[in-house]
Amino acid sequence: MQLTKLNADSSWMFHFDGLHVLIDPWFTESQVDFHPLFSRQFHQSPQPTVGELQQPDYIFISHPFTDHCNKETLLQFSKEIPLVALPSILKKIAKWGHFQTLLPLSAAPFHVEVLKTKNALVHKAYLIESAQNKIVYAPHGAVLKNIPNVKIDAVISTTLCYQLPFFLGGTINLGSESAVRLQQQLHSNVLLTTHDEDKKGEGLVSLFAKRKFSERAAFLDLKPGQVFDLAAYN
Repeated sequence: MQLTKLNADSSWMFHFDGLHVLIDPWFTESQVDFHPLFSRQFHQSPQPTVGELQQPDYIFISHPFTDHCNKETLLQFSKEIPLVALPSILKKIAKWGHFQTLLPLSAAPFHVEVLKTKNALVHKAYLIESAQNKIVYAPHGAVLKNIPNVKIDAVISTTLCYQLPFFLGGTINLGSESAVRLQQQLHSNVLLTTHDEDKKGEGLVSLFAKRKFSERAAFLDLKPGQVFDLAAYN
C-alpha cells in the first residue's frame, strides 16, 4: 500500500491492490460551514488541481463536513467515479445530482469499516485494508470503544489540538497525545500526521478557536505530494 499526501490538510490518494482511492479531497481556496459569518477557512498553500491528479478509481469521504466532503472540489471529478461513504454522507451527496454511483461501505470493492468511537459524529475512525496492509484513518483523532483484533500497519491521525466551546462543538481535533494513545492501542509502528494545516479562519468560530500544534520525532509528517510506501517500511 502506498499513501500519497495531496495537501497539508487531509486529502490523500491511497494506492493498493491495483486501485487508486482518493480520500477527502478539498482543493478549493476556502470552505464554509453553514455560512461565511459562522465559519470559513482558507488554505494558505497552493493546492493540486483535479486535472493534474491520477484519475481515482473510487472516492472515499470520511466525514460530512466541508473540509472533507467539499462540494466545489468533488463536482470537478467525473460523475462516473463511484463514491464510497456512510449512508448519512451519501444522502448529502445524492442531493447534488452529480455522481452516478454511490456505495455504502459494505459495497465497496475494498475492505473499509467504521470503528466504534466516542463522539462518533466528529471523531470517526476507519479501518482500511489491502491484501498486504491494514491502516486506521482518523483525521480528527478518535477514542476507540473496541480495539480491532488485527495488526495495524499505520495510523493516520491529527496531531493538532483544535478546541471550541461546547456550544460550538467542543474539541474537534484531539491532538498529539490522543494520536499517540491511538497508535499505542493499535500497536502500530507508524503514525502519519493529517489534518494539521495552519489554515486562516474567519467568522464566529475563529474568534473562539484555540489551536495547539505539535512536533515530535515519532510523527511522520509528509509534505504535499510525498509518497509513503508501507511495504518498504515494513
